[in-house]
Amino acid sequence: MSSKGPFRVARDVPGGINPTSFGRKAGLGGASAAGWTARMGASGRGAKEVLVKISGGGRDADGVQAHFEYIDRHGKLDIETDHGEVLHGKTAATELINDWALDYGAVPGSPHSRSKVGADGKRRQPRQAFNIVLSMPAGTPPQKVLQAVKNFAREEFAHQHRYAMALHAEEKGKHGMHPHVHLVVKAEHEYDGSRLNPRKADLQRWRERFAEYLTDLGVAATATRREDRGFAKTNKKTPIYRAAQRKPENARASKQASSMNTSAGDSVFMRRKLEAIKRELRTTGNVEDRDAHRALMNVRARVDERYGVAIHWLRQQGREKEARRFELMQINLPPVRSEKEIIADALIARQPARKSRDGEESRLR
Repeated sequence: MSSKGPFRVARDVPGGINPTSFGRKAGLGGASAAGWTARMGASGRGAKEVLVKISGGGRDADGVQAHFEYIDRHGKLDIETDHGEVLHGKTAATELINDWALDYGAVPGSPHSRSKVGADGKRRQPRQAFNIVLSMPAGTPPQKVLQAVKNFAREEFAHQHRYAMALHAEEKGKHGMHPHVHLVVKAEHEYDGSRLNPRKADLQRWRERFAEYLTDLGVAATATRREDRGFAKTNKKTPIYRAAQRKPENARASKQASSMNTSAGDSVFMRRKLEAIKRELRTTGNVEDRDAHRALMNVRARVDERYGVAIHWLRQQGREKEARRFELMQINLPPVRSEKEIIADALIARQPARKSRDGEESRLR
């Protein structure tokens, strides 16, 4: 019997063995020093941030079919399935619904008829599919975005969850001109009956994997967190965000895009928030947001710790030049400011310009 101890592979070694990966590609690792350093280094070199978000999901066959019809523009665009088939035409959505057997949820006792009780005591049907959008900024080759999504979906969902996708590129509208892929993933596992239930950590991991596949294709992409770049999270729930981006019906059209920091748009929530900040500024001359600021300082402390680990790891690897660059990145992080403080700063900055315009109009009269 051999006296040698067990052979171990460090988890932060790029390309190392991962026994739980089912033979799939090994990456740099989400929480490892190597992974974090690689992503932040790419960001510092100008790599574009990827976007991955869940934009809802149908709770019955009709809802999922409606989304399929939306992403293929009612038969005008191709839909590619997990089996490599390319569907085209107005019947594509119906074919997918039948192939995924989503319509048998109406049968009592079937897997799709399982429901859960909501906060109001009513039973609700769980999502039958998740609508995932994977996007890159304008100028990214659309076919490379599509290929990266194919690779991501294959490694993440193949032989577990059925999926289909459609590429949207070079189209004007609410999505702008950036290439993005709508990926629809069946919620129920094909074999064990479990259901997909993505959390924030899963979304970050998906971003990192998507960025890796784009990098493999020669596209400079990365997936860092806002807090690691020194910015406060200002995410809004989708209805609030969309309302804030809309212009009120009685407002004059503006050539400049509305800003979440200075314009409430058509959002009641944002209008109330802006008015409250304006009243506080008029009353006291500044704003206080101690609880939010304290929480952000705690976040910044964790970010500083991650920078310290990365700098130490780089020096251990003999990469002194990169270590000094990370020290400079850490020093140049923006000051900690809550969203309330950021909005107040933007409003104060606009006051001199507004007073100047008012004075000019009075002089002309």
